[in-house]
Amino acid sequence: MKLRRPSIVLGLVGLFCLSGCATMQGPASGSSGQGDPFEPVNKPIFHANLWLFRNVLSPVNQGYEAVTPKFFRTGVSNVFANADMPYIFLNDFLQGRVQPGMEGLSRFLVNSIFGLGGIFDVANKLDLPKQDNSFGVTLGVWGVPQGPYLVLPFYGPSSLRNLPGMALAIFVSPPYYFPASNAQWAWTGMSVINTGHVDAPQARMVEDAVNPYVFARNAWEQHEQFLIDGGKVNKEQLLQGLDLPPPTAATGSAAAAP
Repeated sequence: MKLRRPSIVLGLVGLFCLSGCATMQGPASGSSGQGDPFEPVNKPIFHANLWLFRNVLSPVNQGYEAVTPKFFRTGVSNVFANADMPYIFLNDFLQGRVQPGMEGLSRFLVNSIFGLGGIFDVANKLDLPKQDNSFGVTLGVWGVPQGPYLVLPFYGPSSLRNLPGMALAIFVSPPYYFPASNAQWAWTGMSVINTGHVDAPQARMVEDAVNPYVFARNAWEQHEQFLIDGGKVNKEQLLQGLDLPPPTAATGSAAAAP
């Protein structure tokens, strides 16, 4: 019997998610309230992932960019982003967010049909932009605490709350249902190359941080909270990102004084 190989995107630092309001030096507790009890284990894994990105994925990405035109790389990235959409809009519906779920479903159908399987991002021109979501966010929406922060080998930032979503992502992903294992291996290999290409700027930003480990942890945790809050930026996170103390009644009254 032929064993199916799950298509897992081995993004070494692909889940840094730096689109959140990251801080260079944030509090050790992060947003989880659990602190970072696994830091002695997390840190070596984090630096190993970063080393692999720097010494494996980065050279592969340089070769990839050297031998492929930009339109080809854009098309490949679009295909992988489109394949992620079922997982994304399913979690929208699980969170009770019907409108984003319908927009995600519409984006997937439009790009799959009119974008030739997602090669062309037709939906973006129809005001159906890319989204981000996960089952960990779904659990967070329904009140499940994040739990301790984790750094997974080859995968990157995560938490105890996010672990069940990894299995769900495999079964929801269309490549899981490819009839041939060779096709799944090819998809996985190309997904690694694409991840290295897409996440190269974020990885360099992490490397250039004063404390890369803390920067990546805070960026990931704050982005998770950003998604749980439905895309609303928390004022405390903004102040934290500016490294400013929270406002007090005294400062508020002082500012109002003539």
